[in-house]
Amino acid sequence: MKTLIIIIAKALDFISYVAAALAAIGLALITGSYIFEVFSRYVLASPTAWASDFVGYALCAVTFLALPQVTRDKAHVAVSILVDIAPKKIANLIHMTISVLGFICLMFASWISLQENIRQFAREIKTLAIVPIPQWWVSSFITFGLALSACYFLLYISPKHRLKNTKFNGPAD
Repeated sequence: MKTLIIIIAKALDFISYVAAALAAIGLALITGSYIFEVFSRYVLASPTAWASDFVGYALCAVTFLALPQVTRDKAHVAVSILVDIAPKKIANLIHMTISVLGFICLMFASWISLQENIRQFAREIKTLAIVPIPQWWVSSFITFGLALSACYFLLYISPKHRLKNTKFNGPAD
Protein backbone atom coordinates (compact mmCIF):
# COMPACT_ATOMS: atom_id res chain seq x y z
CA MET A 1 0.00 0.00 0.00
CA LYS A 2 2.84 2.38 0.86
CA THR A 3 4.44 1.76 -2.52
CA LEU A 4 1.18 2.56 -4.31
CA ILE A 5 0.83 5.85 -2.42
CA ILE A 6 4.44 6.77 -3.24
CA ILE A 7 3.85 5.97 -6.93
CA ILE A 8 0.68 8.09 -6.93
CA ALA A 9 2.51 10.92 -5.14
CA LYS A 10 5.34 10.85 -7.69
CA ALA A 11 2.82 10.80 -10.57
CA LEU A 12 1.04 13.76 -8.98
CA ASP A 13 4.38 15.57 -8.66
CA PHE A 14 5.19 14.87 -12.31
CA ILE A 15 1.83 16.19 -13.49
CA SER A 16 2.26 19.29 -11.32
CA TYR A 17 5.77 19.81 -12.71
CA VAL A 18 4.49 19.63 -16.31
CA ALA A 19 1.54 21.92 -15.48
CA ALA A 20 3.90 24.46 -13.88
CA ALA A 21 6.13 24.35 -16.97
CA LEU A 22 3.07 24.96 -19.16
CA ALA A 23 2.11 27.86 -16.86
CA ALA A 24 5.56 29.39 -17.38
CA ILE A 25 5.19 29.03 -21.15
CA GLY A 26 1.72 30.60 -20.88
CA LEU A 27 3.14 33.53 -18.97
CA ALA A 28 5.73 34.06 -21.71
CA LEU A 29 2.94 33.92 -24.32
CA ILE A 30 0.91 36.49 -22.37
CA THR A 31 3.91 38.82 -22.28
CA GLY A 32 4.64 38.25 -25.96
CA SER A 33 1.05 38.91 -27.02
CA TYR A 34 0.97 42.16 -25.00
CA ILE A 35 4.21 43.30 -26.61
CA PHE A 36 2.88 42.35 -30.04
CA GLU A 37 -0.40 44.18 -29.37
CA VAL A 38 1.41 47.37 -28.34
CA PHE A 39 3.71 47.16 -31.37
CA SER A 40 0.82 46.39 -33.70
CA ARG A 41 -1.39 49.15 -32.28
CA TYR A 42 1.13 52.00 -31.99
CA VAL A 43 3.74 51.25 -34.63
CA LEU A 44 1.68 49.55 -37.33
CA ALA A 45 -1.58 51.36 -36.44
CA SER A 46 -3.37 48.03 -36.76
CA PRO A 47 -4.53 46.61 -33.40
CA THR A 48 -5.16 42.89 -33.12
CA ALA A 49 -8.62 41.45 -32.54
CA TRP A 50 -7.39 38.54 -30.45
CA ALA A 51 -4.64 39.71 -28.06
CA SER A 52 -6.83 41.11 -25.28
CA ASP A 53 -9.06 38.02 -25.23
CA PHE A 54 -6.07 35.68 -25.36
CA VAL A 55 -4.48 37.36 -22.35
CA GLY A 56 -7.65 36.89 -20.28
CA TYR A 57 -8.00 33.23 -21.23
CA ALA A 58 -4.31 32.53 -20.76
CA LEU A 59 -4.30 34.23 -17.36
CA CYS A 60 -6.99 31.82 -16.18
CA ALA A 61 -5.08 28.84 -17.59
CA VAL A 62 -1.74 29.96 -16.13
CA THR A 63 -3.23 30.54 -12.67
CA PHE A 64 -4.85 27.12 -12.43
CA LEU A 65 -1.95 25.30 -14.08
CA ALA A 66 0.37 26.75 -11.42
CA LEU A 67 -2.00 26.09 -8.49
CA PRO A 68 -1.06 22.41 -7.94
CA GLN A 69 2.64 23.32 -7.79
CA VAL A 70 1.92 26.06 -5.26
CA THR A 71 -0.12 23.59 -3.19
CA ARG A 72 2.62 20.95 -3.46
CA ASP A 73 5.29 23.38 -2.30
CA LYS A 74 2.96 24.73 0.42
CA ALA A 75 3.67 28.19 -0.98
CA HIS A 76 0.15 29.47 -0.43
CA VAL A 77 -0.63 32.05 2.22
CA ALA A 78 -0.93 30.49 5.66
CA VAL A 79 -1.28 31.99 9.10
CA SER A 80 0.42 29.31 11.15
CA ILE A 81 1.39 31.00 14.40
CA LEU A 82 -1.02 28.93 16.52
CA VAL A 83 0.10 25.68 14.91
CA ASP A 84 3.76 26.68 15.31
CA ILE A 85 3.43 27.26 19.07
CA ALA A 86 1.12 24.31 19.74
CA PRO A 87 2.48 21.01 21.08
CA LYS A 88 3.41 18.55 18.33
CA LYS A 89 0.38 16.24 18.84
CA ILE A 90 -2.09 19.13 18.73
CA ALA A 91 -0.30 20.73 15.77
CA ASN A 92 -0.45 17.41 13.93
CA LEU A 93 -4.19 17.10 14.63
CA ILE A 94 -4.74 20.66 13.37
CA HIS A 95 -2.76 19.92 10.20
CA MET A 96 -4.78 16.76 9.61
CA THR A 97 -8.06 18.65 10.12
CA ILE A 98 -6.98 21.42 7.76
CA SER A 99 -5.92 18.85 5.17
CA VAL A 100 -9.26 17.04 5.36
CA LEU A 101 -11.23 20.29 5.15
CA GLY A 102 -9.01 21.55 2.31
CA PHE A 103 -9.53 18.31 0.40
CA ILE A 104 -13.30 18.39 0.87
CA CYS A 105 -13.62 22.05 -0.12
CA LEU A 106 -11.37 21.76 -3.16
CA MET A 107 -13.04 18.57 -4.38
CA PHE A 108 -16.45 20.17 -3.95
CA ALA A 109 -15.33 23.23 -5.92
CA SER A 110 -13.78 21.06 -8.63
CA TRP A 111 -16.98 18.97 -8.83
CA ILE A 112 -19.05 22.14 -9.33
CA SER A 113 -16.54 23.34 -11.92
CA LEU A 114 -16.66 19.98 -13.72
CA GLN A 115 -20.46 20.14 -13.88
CA GLU A 116 -20.17 23.60 -15.43
CA ASN A 117 -17.56 22.35 -17.94
CA ILE A 118 -19.93 19.57 -18.99
CA ARG A 119 -22.83 22.03 -19.32
CA GLN A 120 -20.72 24.42 -21.42
CA PHE A 121 -19.62 21.55 -23.67
CA ALA A 122 -23.10 20.08 -24.06
CA ARG A 123 -24.72 23.43 -24.87
CA GLU A 124 -21.79 24.56 -27.05
CA ILE A 125 -21.44 27.80 -25.07
CA LYS A 126 -18.86 30.20 -26.46
CA THR A 127 -17.06 33.12 -24.87
CA LEU A 128 -18.35 36.65 -25.35
CA ALA A 129 -15.37 37.99 -27.26
CA ILE A 130 -14.31 39.38 -30.60
CA VAL A 131 -13.03 35.91 -31.48
CA PRO A 132 -15.33 33.52 -29.58
CA ILE A 133 -14.03 30.11 -28.49
CA PRO A 134 -15.76 27.28 -26.62
CA GLN A 135 -15.97 28.39 -22.99
CA TRP A 136 -15.05 24.98 -21.60
CA TRP A 137 -11.58 25.37 -23.15
CA VAL A 138 -10.92 28.06 -20.55
CA SER A 139 -12.94 26.80 -17.58
CA SER A 140 -11.52 23.26 -17.73
CA PHE A 141 -8.24 24.64 -16.36
CA ILE A 142 -10.12 25.65 -13.21
CA THR A 143 -11.35 22.09 -12.71
CA PHE A 144 -7.87 20.67 -13.33
CA GLY A 145 -6.12 23.00 -10.88
CA LEU A 146 -8.66 22.58 -8.09
CA ALA A 147 -8.79 18.77 -8.41
CA LEU A 148 -5.01 18.33 -8.47
CA SER A 149 -4.59 20.65 -5.49
CA ALA A 150 -7.23 18.64 -3.64
CA CYS A 151 -5.15 15.51 -4.23
CA TYR A 152 -2.23 17.14 -2.44
CA PHE A 153 -4.41 17.94 0.56
CA LEU A 154 -5.47 14.28 0.60
CA LEU A 155 -1.80 13.24 0.65
CA TYR A 156 -1.02 15.76 3.40
CA ILE A 157 -3.50 14.15 5.78
CA SER A 158 -0.67 11.74 6.57
CA PRO A 159 2.12 13.43 8.53
CA LYS A 160 4.63 11.32 6.60
CA HIS A 161 3.66 12.93 3.29
CA ARG A 162 3.18 16.36 4.81
CA LEU A 163 6.65 16.47 6.32
CA LYS A 164 8.49 14.45 3.69
CA ASN A 165 7.99 15.79 0.20
CA THR A 166 8.29 13.16 -2.54
CA LYS A 167 9.28 16.06 -4.78
CA PHE A 168 9.65 15.41 -8.47
CA ASN A 169 12.60 17.61 -9.40
CA GLY A 170 12.31 17.42 -13.13
CA PRO A 171 13.09 14.99 -15.91
CA ALA A 172 16.25 13.65 -14.19
CA ASP A 173 14.23 12.30 -11.24
